[in-house]
Amino acid sequence: MTEFDLIYRYFDHQSDLTQKNHLGSASILKGLGDDAAVIEFTADAKWVSCVDTLVQGRHFSDDWSQVETLAFAIGYKSVAVNVSDLAAMGAAPHSILLALALPERLANEKWLSEFAKGLFHACSQFGVQLIGGDTTRHDKLVISITANGLIESGLSAIYRNGAQVGDKVYVSGTLGDACYALHHLSDESLSDSAKIAQQLAHRLHMPTPRVQLGQALAKQGQATAMIDVSDGLVQDLTHICQQSGVQVRLHLESLPASTPLQQVELTERLRCQLTGGDDYELLFTLPAGVSPPDGLDCSDTQITCIGEVISAAQPNSDTPLVELTYQAQVLSDDYPAPFAQMPNLQGFQHFV
Repeated sequence: MTEFDLIYRYFDHQSDLTQKNHLGSASILKGLGDDAAVIEFTADAKWVSCVDTLVQGRHFSDDWSQVETLAFAIGYKSVAVNVSDLAAMGAAPHSILLALALPERLANEKWLSEFAKGLFHACSQFGVQLIGGDTTRHDKLVISITANGLIESGLSAIYRNGAQVGDKVYVSGTLGDACYALHHLSDESLSDSAKIAQQLAHRLHMPTPRVQLGQALAKQGQATAMIDVSDGLVQDLTHICQQSGVQVRLHLESLPASTPLQQVELTERLRCQLTGGDDYELLFTLPAGVSPPDGLDCSDTQITCIGEVISAAQPNSDTPLVELTYQAQVLSDDYPAPFAQMPNLQGFQHFV
């Protein structure tokens, strides 16, 4: 199979999506089939781009049987994680570019068709079109997707650097599901943990980027900072703190948990919620007295206040930027409850 046979057979899907009004601001004149895509702008919209790379053995299992079994989910998730980054900016998804490094054992009808089905299922669900990319051979599966989005004329992107003292901290959905599933799905027993992991497997393999909520927050125009939770709640919230120059207080008893995860012992659940990645929920700040947007196609998304911005960050201070409290008590080495000792709050590390 040649490169172009692969492209035209599996990825040359002329989109029959009825694109939403944001495509009125940027029309695709040429997608696949030429040296580059061509997009025409007809209004004063803002173009938003991001790129994410998934590497076998680093971002998903190195086990070939799992890679072959999860072809649909891998295709879907490779799009979803990029769309989540667009949502975190308040952008409407528009199009993607795919770079695929493919091992010889996956260059077959069964795997490629399932991978493409998952990828285009995500494209259809989130309103994006594949407009180009590249393929090559490699000994491991490597998927790199560039995602493009639009912010309507008159609206502003939401950055990480605007949080202010007094702001409230909110998160969408629930936290920790994907992390728990990742750690327990390999358990083939009939234990309670294995059963819970099976209930949460979809949260790991098929995450839901909060596209409507991101756009609703952009339209509301009140959010001061936002990020998606991909590498762990504390680690991602620390990015907001660093770029905004603030310290945040986080209330452990307020962290939202799904019904299956509520069955897990408290400290294990909290570790998953605080440090586990792959949630792809939106974490954002709003001024005190401003409520999260209601309606605007996001009214079915759970939104929970989990803390507040308490002070400006002190330069060269050893004070953690994210302060944890439980039942109104600040956690410390001397008082780590409900943990036996202060937990390691480091999230996913891409270079470790």
